Amino acid sequence: MQIAILLFDRFTALDAVGPYDVLSRLPGAHVTFVAEQPGPVGNEVGSLRLYADAALADVPGPDVIVVPGGPGQNAHMHDGPVQRWLRAADRNSTWTASVCTGSLLLAAAGLLTGRRATTHWLCRDDLAPLGAVPVSERVVADGK
Repeated sequence: MQIAILLFDRFTALDAVGPYDVLSRLPGAHVTFVAEQPGPVGNEVGSLRLYADAALADVPGPDVIVVPGGPGQNAHMHDGPVQRWLRAADRNSTWTASVCTGSLLLAAAGLLTGRRATTHWLCRDDLAPLGAVPVSERVVADGK
């Protein structure tokens, strides 16, 4: 099972490392940090760098997609490489998930249209204009 965890400049470390720590222990799981380009990617405070093993193009069809949050998501809310990859990779994924404001990236890609979703409470009102149905629950499952 191929699991891709998206990295972008100014991601929230816990949002990427937490899922990595859990998912990497699944039998048969191969977890890859992906970014626009391979190499080090800094977290939101600049004190930690995770290494993206692969470019987005190198992982076109993961079984699972995990999108962390973080203030750096603002730079990827427009149609660009991250949005195009999310739309394409989601077509064949078994699960597409996000943590915190990562849901805003999924919504901006059109993947949460008409679906219930949540995010950091300060950003919850940003979901509706992107087509999602905002809810105040901590965890939401709606679709894959």
